[in-house]
Amino acid sequence: MKTIFFIVTLLITQISTAQQFVIVDLYNYPDVSYGENGYYFKDTQGYFNQFTEAGTWQYTGNNITIQLRFVKKTFTKNTIDNIYRTDALIGGMRIVKNGIEVLNTLNTLNENKNSVVDYFIYDGYKVRNTIDCLGCTIPNQRLYMYYNEPDNDNNHLASMYFLMHIYKNGSASILRVVFPEEAVIGDPTQYDPEVENAPTKTQVILPFGKYDFKKVN
Repeated sequence: MKTIFFIVTLLITQISTAQQFVIVDLYNYPDVSYGENGYYFKDTQGYFNQFTEAGTWQYTGNNITIQLRFVKKTFTKNTIDNIYRTDALIGGMRIVKNGIEVLNTLNTLNENKNSVVDYFIYDGYKVRNTIDCLGCTIPNQRLYMYYNEPDNDNNHLASMYFLMHIYKNGSASILRVVFPEEAVIGDPTQYDPEVENAPTKTQVILPFGKYDFKKVN
């Protein structure tokens, strides 16, 4: 009984708190600037659902298996002072090379971090009409995803990203992910010994390239 009372109280508190913010669409807010105080940037159109409904996306080829999974975090904090809230798409990735697991951040999807930027994969903005997705109009624009890997101490690898969108192949939905070499800034083996220590991580685990993921569950 105490547990039920706590859950009900928490839900009422969240609803009351949400009502203190002005709700605008996450990707359509012409009268305000993103991050403006007092606004809740909400996925009102369910744009993120196409990525989360698949469960697990998987790519297999060239002795590598990559799994991607996404969840939508609602009413999340995105700044230290919490002046606004937002819905966010959070991702986790598992990579197996030659039968050996070399990366697994899927467990982070169950964690409640202080900010979306504390996750290894989180959404950025929609990208239209780029070379790998010409004519990608609403709601099929590519989504810019911030990407990081565990134990990264290299500034050249600190602001990586990949681009993704879903397209149809017959009745099947395919998640296309493009991880360009341009996602790495400069040469990750170089560093300035006067201002920083030698990084232990000098290359990424996820190979650069284009991947087509299929739903597996």
